[in-house]
Amino acid sequence: MDLYSYIIILIALVIIVFLTIKLLRKRNDFNRTLKLTFLRITLPKKDSDLDEKKETLKDFKEAVSIMEQLFSSLKSIYS
Repeated sequence: MDLYSYIIILIALVIIVFLTIKLLRKRNDFNRTLKLTFLRITLPKKDSDLDEKKETLKDFKEAVSIMEQLFSSLKSIYS
């Protein structure tokens, strides 16, 4: 065998290794997605007309920050 055939075999082996690694990563990503948990975030509805008139951006940010703390606590428990 000459040098060119060795180079072709080496290139083919590199391609096979690359494709195998890519396939294993894809399979690992798929298995990891099966373990994910989806959480729905909802805000409380307005109970009265007074609540609708009182709605401000500050109230919204306050509700979001409370939920952010809750979800960060849940994440730390999982870790």
